[in-house]
Amino acid sequence: MIELFSKQGVSVPVTTTMVWEAYKHVKQGGEAAGIDCMTWEYLHTHRSQLLYQLWVRLASGSYFPKAIKAVSIPKKDGSKRVLGLPTLLDRIAQQVVRVHLEKCLEPHFHQNSYGYRPGKSMHDAINKAKFNCQQYPYVIKLDIKSYFDTIPHDKLLKAVQFYCKEKWVSLYVSRWLKASIVNEDGSKTQPQSGTPQGGVISPLLSNLYLHVVFDGWMLQNYPGIRFERYADDIIIHTRREQIAQSILNKLQKRFTECGLTIHPTKTQIICVKRNPTKRSINDVHTFEMGGFDFTPQWVKVEGEWKLLILPSPSKASKKSIMDKIRELKLHTRTGSIYVVANLLNPLVRGWQNYYCHFIKRDLNDLWRFVNRRLEKWCKWNKRMNLYKSRRWLNTLYKLQPGLFAHWSVCPAY
Repeated sequence: MIELFSKQGVSVPVTTTMVWEAYKHVKQGGEAAGIDCMTWEYLHTHRSQLLYQLWVRLASGSYFPKAIKAVSIPKKDGSKRVLGLPTLLDRIAQQVVRVHLEKCLEPHFHQNSYGYRPGKSMHDAINKAKFNCQQYPYVIKLDIKSYFDTIPHDKLLKAVQFYCKEKWVSLYVSRWLKASIVNEDGSKTQPQSGTPQGGVISPLLSNLYLHVVFDGWMLQNYPGIRFERYADDIIIHTRREQIAQSILNKLQKRFTECGLTIHPTKTQIICVKRNPTKRSINDVHTFEMGGFDFTPQWVKVEGEWKLLILPSPSKASKKSIMDKIRELKLHTRTGSIYVVANLLNPLVRGWQNYYCHFIKRDLNDLWRFVNRRLEKWCKWNKRMNLYKSRRWLNTLYKLQPGLFAHWSVCPAY
């Protein structure tokens, strides 16, 4: 390890091991190049020289990030989300700082904060929300307007400096926040607020800011109120509507003071269990979290009807999966059925692991849709009619039941 001093007089204890571990971690992520167009192939070929140079700059305090490349991706509602892609070397540098900063922050994070934390997941947040919905009939579904783009830099840096005393950490965080953004039309902008979605350290910084703005504030002002937070996805539980409205009013003031805006239409107070003794569709409501709809369902337990709040894949999530299956155009794939299986199975396993975590058969209607697409493949590639296609797939299922991942819960005909 070397400890050199920058002009600002900041000691930067960065080791070659830290840089190498960061390189290995970042390499497992996306392959998109930044503004310098450097690819992973080039970086891997020249890694000794490039990583050494990066280490020297990080350790001496002379590291400055390059501009961030803006890339637009479509959202489910038809609008676009702008991602900010740092260069590959900048991502490695961010990972070095992220690992150190995470060790400082983890002991302070609230137990009901689940986003971007080791050992916690969206499934944990949904499980907790499911349990709390059974105890508390009212829910505040909180939505923050353009959260990542509106985080005030000055307040965020104060939070970093409060929890992490090493000045070199806040120095580099400040430089990343101030890095210019190159838009898709080639123009440059200087961000006045926000942390780019797409940066390695951005999720941790966004989590830190809401820890200060929301988690700590709730713990101080409403220690008995239960909530779950996954990044900026927030659910608050109360017993009465008046309490929920009071909390929401105070939160609006709190968020405004901290430079954030609560979305006026997407934020709602929902009654999930208005009258659990009457079996009426008008007495229940639903809300969405992490791609799951929390749907009240009447279930007979020990001879009595009980209103249970059960998470199931949302309609929007199912539509997104179905659109992805259509985009594959399976019927146009030439070759054997094994080519189709190799293309489809990784996607299906990913959907099963996430959306079928609570109930294995939650996506059976989609798996039946996949079977119909396989029938169409038979029609196009084997010149079979519907009856022969189903019989051929059924025979294949009996011979190789594990050929397609979804056949374990939704067999062929």
